[in-house]
Amino acid sequence: MVHTNGRIGSMSYNIIDKLSTSLREGVDLLQAKYPFYNKDKLKDDESGKVYSVQMIEDSIYSEGMNRILKMMIFDCLIENSDRHHSNWAEKVTVDYDDDKQVFIFRWDICPLYDNGSSLCAYINNNDVEIFFKDKMRFESLVNTKSKSMIGWKDKRPIRHFELLIKLRENYYETTLPYIKCIKDNINGENIEKLLKQFDNDIINPNMKKLLKKYLLERRKRMLEIYNLGDE
Repeated sequence: MVHTNGRIGSMSYNIIDKLSTSLREGVDLLQAKYPFYNKDKLKDDESGKVYSVQMIEDSIYSEGMNRILKMMIFDCLIENSDRHHSNWAEKVTVDYDDDKQVFIFRWDICPLYDNGSSLCAYINNNDVEIFFKDKMRFESLVNTKSKSMIGWKDKRPIRHFELLIKLRENYYETTLPYIKCIKDNINGENIEKLLKQFDNDIINPNMKKLLKKYLLERRKRMLEIYNLGDE
């Protein structure tokens, strides 16, 4: 965690770990496939297609889609509302094989970054108590206002849980292991262990309590969509 100009933020390790590695943001990949993609409108001006799962799948190498789906499952858990085309990227590494005297290109979706618009990020500490007392406000927080920047076909934005239903219907075998991972690892005890790593001046006790309730509720709904339950 870092403090900059009176605000609390975070820093990540350097994603580019080799001189031979370069980063191609999602917007570059989309514009390579859709030359008329409008990065300001998040829409292809020629076809009318909006920034969506389908556009991403059309624009990346085939094996990378599994990583994108994993990213979207994680975004659903933490309610990331800002996974626009510059908040994910592809890593391209070029190595030279001395024996064969050829260049070898390797592609991979890079580790996640810029996840700040998630986990109740815009709730004022003074308003936290409202979400324990008002069930409608909590429902709005968990569901109604929880929208994905990545759309589905012609619908954008779309609520995270609506998108998750689409992922279950169309990518069930690929996404099921990620849901099972959430089932096995996200629980009250582990959430508390994670939150204890942050001092109370970074995340106050009431916000920690809300985050625990929030994550457990999102987990519950995700498991229900996949017809999974806790034994």
